[in-house]
Amino acid sequence: MMALTMLAKSIIFASMAVPVMAQTISDQIATHARAAQQAERQNDFHTAVSEYERVAKLLPQNAEVLSNLGVALYFDHDLERSTAVFHQAIMLNPKLFTPHLFSGLAWYRLANPDAAVPELERAVQINPSDTVAHTWLGYAYVAQLRYEAAAKEFDAACKLAPDDVDSWYALGQSYLQIGKDATLQLLRVAPNGARAQQLAGEQLQLRGDRQKALEIYEAALDRRPDIKELRALVIELGGKATGPSDMSPQKTDEEDALYLRAHNAEQKSREAFEHVMQIAPDSYRAHQIQADAFDAAQQPSKAIQEYRTVLRLKPDLPGIHEAIGRNLVRAGSLPEALKEFNAEIEIQPRSASAHMNAGRAMLMMGDDAGAGKMLNSALQMDRPPLETYSLLGKLDLRRNDYRDAISALTHYVSVVKDNSSAYYLLAKAYRGDGDKEKMDHALNLYRATSQDAQERSVAQKELDYLSGRNQIAENSAELKDGVGK
Repeated sequence: MMALTMLAKSIIFASMAVPVMAQTISDQIATHARAAQQAERQNDFHTAVSEYERVAKLLPQNAEVLSNLGVALYFDHDLERSTAVFHQAIMLNPKLFTPHLFSGLAWYRLANPDAAVPELERAVQINPSDTVAHTWLGYAYVAQLRYEAAAKEFDAACKLAPDDVDSWYALGQSYLQIGKDATLQLLRVAPNGARAQQLAGEQLQLRGDRQKALEIYEAALDRRPDIKELRALVIELGGKATGPSDMSPQKTDEEDALYLRAHNAEQKSREAFEHVMQIAPDSYRAHQIQADAFDAAQQPSKAIQEYRTVLRLKPDLPGIHEAIGRNLVRAGSLPEALKEFNAEIEIQPRSASAHMNAGRAMLMMGDDAGAGKMLNSALQMDRPPLETYSLLGKLDLRRNDYRDAISALTHYVSVVKDNSSAYYLLAKAYRGDGDKEKMDHALNLYRATSQDAQERSVAQKELDYLSGRNQIAENSAELKDGVGK
C-alpha cells in the first residue's frame, strides 16, 4: 500500500506540472491544484478528491487531471467511481499509463479480474519496465486460474526487482499450482503409469523416505525400463536396475509430457521459495512459507503460530486470517475459527473463499441461518469454490429442502466426479424427494467411487496427497533454519 501511495504521489506531481504550466489557467485552478497536492502529501485523499473535482470541472477535457482524480478516489476507497473516472481519462488519452494501471488495480480489488486483466495488460504494454504492473497482472491472472500466464508476469517482476519477496512468493505459488494441475491430469491419463509412480517417488525422496521411494521407483522401472532417469534413481538409492533398457511402450507421449510439466513446475516452485528464504529469512513471506509447510503437514498448532508471526509483520496481508481459521477448524476450535474468517472478510469483503469458510464453520456450529447467508453470498462472488455447492447441499438436506439439495449437489458432482461422499448425500436427497431410480443411480456411483478410493495404489495416494498440499513449501522451509544459523 505504501509503495502504491508513493507511486500515486509521483504520478500526480509529474502529470500536474505539464497541464498547469502548458495552459494559461486561472488563479482558481492553480489554487485548487495546489490544495490537492498538499492534501496528497498529508495522505488526506478525501480532501484531494474534492480539490481535483473542482479542477476537473474547469478542465473537463484534461486526461491527466481526470487520472489524478481517479487515483485520489482509489486511495479514498471509492473504487467503483474511480474506474468510471479512469475510463473517462482513457477515452481522452489511451496512451496514459496511470489510468490503465489503477483501473486494473481497482477492478482487482472489486473482485472482477476479467475487467482488471485488459487494463493491466495495457499498462504493461505502455510501460514494460514497471514492476507493479507486472505483479498485479500476475495476481489478476491467478484470480482467473491462468497460472502459466501468471508465472510469466511474476517472473518478469522478479527480474525487474530481484529483492521483492512478494513477487518471488507469488512465482513459487504459481508454479506450485501448475505442478498440482499437471499431477491431477497425469492421474487422469495414466493413474497406474510409471510416470505417476516416478513423481510419487520423488515426493517421498524429498521427504526423506528413501526406502519407500526406492520401492516405487523399482515398480515404475518394471513398467517403463526405457526411462533412463528412473534407472539412475534406483541405483542411487541402492537398488538393482536389472532387465533390458530398450523396451519402449506405445502411446506414452502424453504421460511423459505431463510428468515433465509437473516435475519442472515443482522444481521452479521450490527454487522460488528457496530464494525467499535466502534473501529475506525473517520476512513475512519467509514465515508464510514456513506456515504453509506446517499447514501442508497437518500440524495446525505450528501453522497457526507461524501465521500469527506473519500477521505481526504484515497485519493486512490477505489470506492469513483465513489460513489460521482453516487450521482452527482442523483443531476443532470453531468459534475462534469463525472470528478469523470474519477478520479475513474485513480485509477482503469480496472473497468468495472467506465467505465459504465462514459458512462452513457456522454449518458445523449448527447456525443454519448464518451458514446459508454466508454460502449464498459466496455464490454471488467471482469464481466461488466448488465446495460451496457441496456445503449448500448439506445445509439443504438438514433443512429437508430436497430439491435445492439436489440442485446444489448435482452441480458439484458434474465437476467433481470422484467424491463418494457427495454421491451419498445426493442419494439421500433423491430418497427424500421420492425419486428411487435416481437414488439408486447415485448410490451406485457412491459405491464405485468408494471402491476406486480403496483400490488406489500407493503412488496414486501419494500424488493425491501432493495435489492437496504445499509439499514444495515444506521442503523449502527447511532452509530457514540453515540460513539463520
